[in-house]
Amino acid sequence: MLKNLIWVCLSAFFLSACSDGNKQYQSKEQAQQALYSLNQFLRPASNVTSPGISESQWPFSDAYLKERHTIYQAMQSLELSASDKQLLDYLVIAERFPQRYFSWPVSVPVLDTMLEYNQQQDITAGIVSWVSFTQQQLVSAKESKLRLNAIELNALQTQVSKSLSRKDLPVVIKHTLTDFNAFLASYTPRGSVGLHGISNGGPWYQSKLNYFSGTTQAPINWLVAVQSQLKGSKQQVTSFNFAVDHQHSVLEQHLALTKNQLTGFDWAQNYQNLRSSAQHRANELSDDERVFWLAMMETDLGIHYHAWTVQQAKVNLLKRLKMTPQQADYLVADIIFYPAYSFAFATLITAP
Repeated sequence: MLKNLIWVCLSAFFLSACSDGNKQYQSKEQAQQALYSLNQFLRPASNVTSPGISESQWPFSDAYLKERHTIYQAMQSLELSASDKQLLDYLVIAERFPQRYFSWPVSVPVLDTMLEYNQQQDITAGIVSWVSFTQQQLVSAKESKLRLNAIELNALQTQVSKSLSRKDLPVVIKHTLTDFNAFLASYTPRGSVGLHGISNGGPWYQSKLNYFSGTTQAPINWLVAVQSQLKGSKQQVTSFNFAVDHQHSVLEQHLALTKNQLTGFDWAQNYQNLRSSAQHRANELSDDERVFWLAMMETDLGIHYHAWTVQQAKVNLLKRLKMTPQQADYLVADIIFYPAYSFAFATLITAP
């Protein structure tokens, strides 16, 4: 009931954007533009200009989910490359999994983006409604035995605290965020930090493994193959410089793609084709980079398949890689926020 009331409020305040089930696009680029606009709060796209915010642009609202599904369906009729078709299939499969309950992706500064937009056009009422919606979704998730893990909860609390410290924060948003912060303070996270610890998490993780690796293998088979490749490997020095936050995955940071390589349509990958780029670079990796990505894959499987604790994952990385404990903490969090991304380098496993 509360969820419906929240979005009735949004409908009254913002321009409605009803989805046309027969929507068609003449090209992939047109569909991309629609997705860029739809995901403007999740991943702002500099080449999108919007005269206003529509109901469907509020992340994971009913209107958002309906519009996203409509765009995906329309894209099915386009002539796409094999790589684009695989990405679309991956995104369509992802619709059946429970991300909709977690409307604020904890590695992404969604509220910061909203507040920046709010300085150009007053969307205060919408922000208040969306934060309330996010809280209600977390309540509904608990009823479905879905909970944030401790790392995700801490990341979300950090973002909320940061926003509350802003001097330009509208009073009504501050009140709503204060209530949300109190809710998070009383929130009990789930014990396991991996996807295998949530309802339907196993199939969700498998779908990610399938996409990023480009092939279908059970997690246990991947683990055997990865550890076989790592057998006898010496501990390698890690020379990567990581970002201060997790807005961009370590995979994206490592590939360092330029703007003209933004050819994908998955906001979580910053509209890049991370898998294809990683596959092309796999043969160019140095020995230390090769061991790094194999260790990331091993730890990824440990967290999301074998339900390793944060400490177990950290110990494994420190065993494989020469790095500081703080760097290991960063990588564990990256694996939690971006499951299976390291398997974009899965060709390393079969390489001679």
